[in-house]
Amino acid sequence: MARASLAHRLPAEQRRAQILREAADLFASHGFNGTTTRDVAARVGLTEAALYRYYPSKEAMYVAILDQRMAVSDPLARVLPLARARDDRGVFTVLALELLHSVDEDPTILRLLLYSALEGHQLAGRFHDRRIRRLRDFLTRYIRRRVADGAFRKIDPALGARAFLGMIVNHLIVRHVFRQQEEYPQSLEEVARAFVAIFLDGVRVRARRLAHA
Repeated sequence: MARASLAHRLPAEQRRAQILREAADLFASHGFNGTTTRDVAARVGLTEAALYRYYPSKEAMYVAILDQRMAVSDPLARVLPLARARDDRGVFTVLALELLHSVDEDPTILRLLLYSALEGHQLAGRFHDRRIRRLRDFLTRYIRRRVADGAFRKIDPALGARAFLGMIVNHLIVRHVFRQQEEYPQSLEEVARAFVAIFLDGVRVRARRLAHA
């Protein structure tokens, strides 16, 4: 009863934020199909009828959650100047740190997206198209340019981009889905440096080869 009374005293914007926070946690724990509006209403201390005044459906809540996550800073904003300067280590390090920190600060988004993809929910593609694919396409173009410059070996740019992002995403899944944080106690900065070194050591043309080119 006390929880319900508190919910009714919340200003509208705070209540919307509360609903999205609890809905995101439920979606991340039980999936979109495994969560009902009744579950969300119970978590925030409202009736379903009261909940519908803020969000008329699960879909509306899901869209609002994704829009909220996509409203945060664009991970490419800091990377583009480094790309123009052809600063390979800067590009990959900053991008890795942006991804690692964004999920570490809000792990629910990763679980939510994985659940939605496994359930075949059409809204899963919304975040993928506007964030993940955009990052992959950027990296593909950057790697293609560096191959043309002679700085990177002649690899498939799309596969190179997928390989780098795959290292980051796998690390995040291991930490936040399989919950193996203790097995990988390194800081996010250490993780980023290690993955960038592994990737660049594999794709860069050696200085000796450049000298004999």
